[in-house]
Amino acid sequence: MMADKGKKPKQKMATTNRNTGAVGKTVSFFARTGKRLKNFFVSLKAELKRVIWPDRKRLIQSTATVLAICVIVGIILFIVDSLIGGLLNLVGFYDGSSRSPTAAPTPSETSTIAETTAGPSAEASETTSAG
Repeated sequence: MMADKGKKPKQKMATTNRNTGAVGKTVSFFARTGKRLKNFFVSLKAELKRVIWPDRKRLIQSTATVLAICVIVGIILFIVDSLIGGLLNLVGFYDGSSRSPTAAPTPSETSTIAETTAGPSAEASETTSAG
């Protein structure tokens, strides 16, 4: 109670926005967005005037440098990839047990496939003829 005596009551801020409806909010949104866009493009134009554009000789030199670096990095990555692939082959990581779907089956696999696709009717006919 005593602490309340020293405090001043909070005053509400008066709103100056007369358009409080949805239409007023929409209009003010587009007005603010338009001002921001205008300021952005004015600043962009001023910044582009300050840019020092390279001459033709400097542009060609920079482009050639970038392309040369790209080619060198590509060659280095190819060499490293080949070395790692060869190392993994030597270690046995690529031993051939994981076969790609397009690889042809070996002869032992074809006989297994033929037996499994024949189904129970082939087994039943074998048992009746032998029995």
